[in-house]
Order: sequence, then C-alpha cells, then structure tokens
Amino acid sequence: MTKTYDVIIVGAGPSGMTAALSAARNGASVLLIEKNGYPGGMNTASMVCPLMTFHSGNTQIIKGIAQEIVDRLAERDATLGHIPDPIGMVSTITPIDPVVLKLVYFEMLAKEPNITTVFHTFLTGAVAMNGKVTSIIVVNKSGTTAYQGRSFIDATGDADLAYLCKAEFTQGRNKDGMSQPMSLMFKMGGVELERIAKYVQTNPEQFILNSSCDLSTYLAVSGFFREVAKAKENGDLTIPRDRVLFFQGIHPDEIIVNMTRVLCLSGVNAKNLTQAEFEAHRQVDEIIRFFKNYLPGFDHAYIQDIADTTGVRESRRIEGKAILVAEDILENRCYETAVAMCAFPIDIHDPVGDELNWIRKERACCYDIPFGVMVPKHFSNLLVTGRCISATHEALASARISPTAMALGEAAGLAAAMVTGANISFDELDVHQLQNRLVEQNAIPGKKWLQH
Repeated sequence: MTKTYDVIIVGAGPSGMTAALSAARNGASVLLIEKNGYPGGMNTASMVCPLMTFHSGNTQIIKGIAQEIVDRLAERDATLGHIPDPIGMVSTITPIDPVVLKLVYFEMLAKEPNITTVFHTFLTGAVAMNGKVTSIIVVNKSGTTAYQGRSFIDATGDADLAYLCKAEFTQGRNKDGMSQPMSLMFKMGGVELERIAKYVQTNPEQFILNSSCDLSTYLAVSGFFREVAKAKENGDLTIPRDRVLFFQGIHPDEIIVNMTRVLCLSGVNAKNLTQAEFEAHRQVDEIIRFFKNYLPGFDHAYIQDIADTTGVRESRRIEGKAILVAEDILENRCYETAVAMCAFPIDIHDPVGDELNWIRKERACCYDIPFGVMVPKHFSNLLVTGRCISATHEALASARISPTAMALGEAAGLAAAMVTGANISFDELDVHQLQNRLVEQNAIPGKKWLQH
C-alpha cells in the first residue's frame, strides 16, 4: 500500500527546510521534495548572502529554527554572526558560508527520522478537487511517481504547486506585470579589503554608508557611483546597474558580489531562465574586468566561484485569504494572527532600469505578517511559504528575504503538523494556539511577543 504522508513539502530552500524541520519535530511524517541535489535553495544554489535581517534596531525579531541554523554555522566557524550593517540598509546582517550551510542542512535532515527527503526530483503535477490537494506527481531518474499527503506546503519560491493546483495568483507590478530583475551572485578572492576601506573612508560621498560602522572590521560596499558612471561613459560597463554592491565574505580577502541585473525576464518561464543564465554570466565577466580596470584593491583579485543558478527575486504570488500590502510595512502594523515578522525595507530593484529604491521610515521599524498570507483562497489543506506568499509587488520587495522566509516556514510546518494531527483544515486552525506553540519553539510570532 502506498504511504500517505502527513505533510508533503515541495522545495528545500530556506522556507522549505524550516517547514520540514518544524513539522517533523512536532510528530508529522514529512516528505520533502527538492529539485537540486542539496538543500538550501537561494542561499546555497544562488549564493544569496549575507542573510538580512534578524533584527529591528537592537531587538532580535527572528529566532527559532532560523537562529538554530546560525548557531550551527557558528559551531563550524561558517558565520560572523549578527553584525551591524555597514551600508545601513538594515540593523544587522549575517554573513555566512553558503557551502557550509549545505553541510548544516544535510546534518539537520539526517537527524530527523520523520523526514523523507528526495533530491533531484521535479514537481510535474498535482491532484486537487474541491479545494483539497490529495497528491503530487514528480519525475526523477527513477521515473514518474505520485505521492499522497494529508497537508501540503508549497515552498518552491515560485508557487509551482499552487499553480498546478490552479490556485489564483498574480505576478509582477500592477502597471505592466514586470517582476524585479534577477541576479547571479559570484565570489572573488585576492581582494585588498583594507585598500578599498581606506578609499571608501576618503570618498564618502561616493558610497551609501552607516557612519557608526567600522569598515576595518567588516567591509560592505554600495557605491563607487563615479567609477560606474565613468565606465559606462567609456563603454566598458553595460549592465543596468547604477552602483557596485558587494559584501566581505567570512574568509580573508573574499567578497560576495551582488551586481548583475537581468531585466524583463520571467522566473517561471524556461526560455527566459535560460536567457537569464547566458546574460548573467556575460555580466559577471564584464564586472570582473570593470573591477580590475576601475576600482582600487582588485589588482590581484580572481574569480573563486559563481552561483549554480541565477537568483530570482520575484515571480508568482498567490492570492491568499489575507494580503500583505505596502502600508503594513510603512505603518509597522501588528496583526492578531501574526506568525512572523520582518524589518527589511521595501527594496525595489527597478524591473526595467538601473535604479534601486528603498522605501522605509527608519531602520528600527518592523511589522507583523499574518497567517492568512500563506493560505491560498479556496484551499483547505495547502499552504504557501517563502517569497510567493500573498503580497503586493511593493510588499514582497520587503518580505522576500531569507530570515523572514525561514520564520514563515517554521510557522507553516508547525501549522501543517497541527491540522494533520487534529484532522482539521487550515481554516479551522486556532492561530492563537499556533502562536503559543511557536513561542514554545523559541520562535517569535509577532511584535506583541517582543521583550523590551
């Protein structure tokens, strides 16, 4: 007889991982499906780091399994911990080693007997009737397989499972449907960080800076505006970006570069994704030449690594039973049904240009995210977590970050375990009980639980 899992999770990225761990630790049998040969999603496959942010001002707003992951990285000397953001975009950033993060995730999965993981496996279909999902269909080297479940969590980042179940969704901004651009992260070694720090300190007008940070202890750069403009004028830089953006890694002379920008392509279209990989890799080549020819500190620098896949900031967003809007962020709203928080600004990378727009009131702000943004309309046993929650284009530009995705995943996994154990729907779940259980897991559901 085919096994029926309590919880089936598609996607083992930052949100899917915490969902799987949370559900399993609460007694649910979990099937975790992942397209790659390793867990971690955007943080490992796309090298998206540092993590930002776990804090609002001096107050930590994200703990639970997300903090456990950071602690495990610290045990392996694979993170600098939560440190002040030198750019001043957020209160803290958390530099990590994406390679070691894979090892941490493998270790955590291996220790959970309730989790069955299947890598190298792609979701191809789903069976849903009257708002209830009963099974998913996947394909891998072994062929096509159907798995049955009692509750389901879409942690694909693109709402792939919800889409196959014909859930309602939107994509991109209202006026033209365009999504934020994609970026391919890469790592360079042999960088003279002290030389760059001195240049930044003597040319502060060319950079976005947090004046309270000491660049001699950790370097992050958002700027070199003059050099970028000059290179563009000379025809040596063609990418649609108005600044250099990179962060010091956790190893000596190492930086993680977040500067490529691929416009006007969809993260849920195979042809577009292929075009994006070609264009992003071309841009990496161009950026390296630009660094060496125009910037101080790169005379002996070299490419160390390029992310396995181009990172997607935005694709499908479900139509949920609640929706996160820009006013939630700007007004620091609280919700009685909060399950996670975020303190990241509305950070919109222009879908068709080179601008980067931050919209916020102050760095110490944070807002609640209600449970309903993870519940698709008209579905009783399906949750969607991560960057494809129910949100406007502007709101997602804040809520899409990894620590928040981790917090949402932990809530989703616990919720799935609770409804399966009680044989109820997500509509019938007592969110206040969910919140209390999250607190027992050392997570922080919302602002009312913060200790001042």
